[in-house]
Amino acid sequence: MLLFEVGIVEIQGIAMVLIIGLVFHLLTELRLVKSEIRAKQPEKAVNGQLILQAYERLALLADRISLKNLVTRMHSTVLTAAELQAGLIETIRSEYEHNITQQIYINSEVWKAITNLKEQNIFIINQLATVLAPQANAIELSKLILEYCTNNNAELSQLVLDAIQFEVKKLL
Repeated sequence: MLLFEVGIVEIQGIAMVLIIGLVFHLLTELRLVKSEIRAKQPEKAVNGQLILQAYERLALLADRISLKNLVTRMHSTVLTAAELQAGLIETIRSEYEHNITQQIYINSEVWKAITNLKEQNIFIINQLATVLAPQANAIELSKLILEYCTNNNAELSQLVLDAIQFEVKKLL
């Protein structure tokens, strides 16, 4: 009987060692799985930085396609009004297309405001250009656009910038 009891104790000891070994193995595997999951998930700081950078780029876009800044940047005495009109519209579209991927990082309402800004500015440029004679020069169109912005306080770009600032403040 003593031999039988010694065998049971040995089996219990071996079982205990196996259980401890299994628990150790499972804990090690669990740690590895947790670290793999963390490595695959982007950190919130990185995501926040991407979002802030997107808003920064869109603030720059709104500023660059504001009518006053466009006219000032593209001021020319040698172009016709039609050439300036085409250049202004091309610049707006190019700036917009260059930043189109930023919409995935930002509030959809802000992106809609950016799109509306682009469309409104193109519309205003086209409408004001139709008022001019076909042989008008670029200076006449520039003056007309600047007068329109000044008299009508029609710069949607400031509203878009305000919306961007509001969204950024919510993130900070």
